[in-house]
Amino acid sequence: MAPGEPPEPPLAERIRLEIFKYDCLDRRLKRHHCTGIAFSSAVGIGLFQTSGEIIAMGGPVGALIAYVFAGLVIFSVMRSLAEMVSVRPVRGAIMDYPDVFVDEALGFAVGTMYWLANCMSMVTLTVAAAMFTQY
Repeated sequence: MAPGEPPEPPLAERIRLEIFKYDCLDRRLKRHHCTGIAFSSAVGIGLFQTSGEIIAMGGPVGALIAYVFAGLVIFSVMRSLAEMVSVRPVRGAIMDYPDVFVDEALGFAVGTMYWLANCMSMVTLTVAAAMFTQY
């Protein structure tokens, strides 16, 4: 440190200044954020609800192959989404990306399917909760 310069603030103060430098949320996704999103989307209620049925139908090796294949597909889709989000961070990206990069009709179709998937997942979660509580 040169003479006449103010002393460097302590570590806690530097962290606080870095986190709250814009006084708002930071809209950047880092690698661990994308990994967390991909992992949480891969491990859902379906994994826990249907594991026994899958193992009974395909055996342990068949179930392992199916889970590895599905995991690779999900991983590649999430990596692709992460790349697009880093290039074009917008609201409603699930419908916007197909609309901008492919065709407006595909954006509409993806939006409709996204809505239907959310409706069906609510039903699936309700059925799974009823099965787990044996209602």
